[in-house]
Amino acid sequence: MIFLLSLSLDSLINELENEGTTISFIFYDLKNDSTIAQYYPNRRLPPASIQKVITTFTALKVFKKNFSFKTYFFRFKDELYVFPNGDPLLKDSDLDVISKKIYELGYRKFSKLYYDDSYFTKSKYPKGWFWDELDESYAPPIRPLVLNEGIFTLTYKFAPKHNFNNLYVKLIKSNVLKYEIISDTILVYGDFNRSSSLTFPQKEPEQFFLWSLKNALYKNNVIVDSVSGFKELPNDAILIYTYESKPLDSILKYMNLESSNLIAEMILRSIGALIYSRGDWENSIRALKRILYLESVDTNFIMYDGSGLSRYNLISPKTFIQIYKSAYKDESFFKDFLNVLVEPGEGTLKDRLKQLKGRLKAKTGTLRNTVSLTGVIDERIAFCIIIYGFNNNPQKYRNIIDNLVLMLGAGLEPASPNGQ
Repeated sequence: MIFLLSLSLDSLINELENEGTTISFIFYDLKNDSTIAQYYPNRRLPPASIQKVITTFTALKVFKKNFSFKTYFFRFKDELYVFPNGDPLLKDSDLDVISKKIYELGYRKFSKLYYDDSYFTKSKYPKGWFWDELDESYAPPIRPLVLNEGIFTLTYKFAPKHNFNNLYVKLIKSNVLKYEIISDTILVYGDFNRSSSLTFPQKEPEQFFLWSLKNALYKNNVIVDSVSGFKELPNDAILIYTYESKPLDSILKYMNLESSNLIAEMILRSIGALIYSRGDWENSIRALKRILYLESVDTNFIMYDGSGLSRYNLISPKTFIQIYKSAYKDESFFKDFLNVLVEPGEGTLKDRLKQLKGRLKAKTGTLRNTVSLTGVIDERIAFCIIIYGFNNNPQKYRNIIDNLVLMLGAGLEPASPNGQ
């Protein structure tokens, strides 16, 4: 069996290399602390979204699984201030809860509505997020105050109601597909009909949040005279209400299921804000690497974001194995860590590796010219595979990865090839 497996791997790798495609992988037995199979596991390649595994591991080490993000509401004279600390999953329904609570506290009117987002620095995007992707829903601006994951999707059935996310909608026929927000109105340009659906990132998420909050307050009988913008929170402002997010483990599970780039970046910047009191990209990555170093993970890799969308990231499969080895040392932590990864039949693994349902916890990755997969089988066999540089349909290479996982995921003895 080992001989046949070796021939199969040799043939596969020769085929990929002959077409100019690069592959790197490692399968590791955590229980026996031994390599099952590997092929140049130290190659640094773009990891794509499996990089969220690194963000997940670090977040659980820093915050613990029951940590929650908080959004604070302050009063100063007759003004209302929102001070966020990076809750990535605030939704319209949360604004309704917040508004009702403010009403119950006895408030009926505010003259102005402000936000203070100084928890993060002003930069909205990490390095390596390409300009031609910034109009896509998977690449919204990364800010500490955000509603509905930084995007909105407008479908025909909502259009006649002329409201969405507590804002008004006006449709304008145009050959150009775009939107803009003016005061509390979303102007949607495009050929919009019964079959179309328009999804946009929120270019100014803070303003989107404030106008949505103003209208939610109004629906709950609290009047705001005017929506302003950023203003530093006064020292003598009075905290009137704190809204807490879901616990971190449920946020991480959702992040990995949906492969949400926004959540990964919000969590990464929150790590930097906690450790270095400054939620910028550089300090956040420095904080992440500091945690990994303390966990005996080699940090000699290149990383520019927390999601894997940056094309500048270069990380080897061996780094992921070191993370699993660190997690494996603590049985309780290891289970918590695996529980927020994805199983076959759900999320991005909905139609993959169904033979391993109930046995596999993993994270997928896809970028232009890159596919990857990393995870753990039977809470014992850790693996990471990255295929990079192809110019064909990525499904072919996903199938190669899945076949490798099925071949090598049974805890076999080390087999050739054994690239270094």
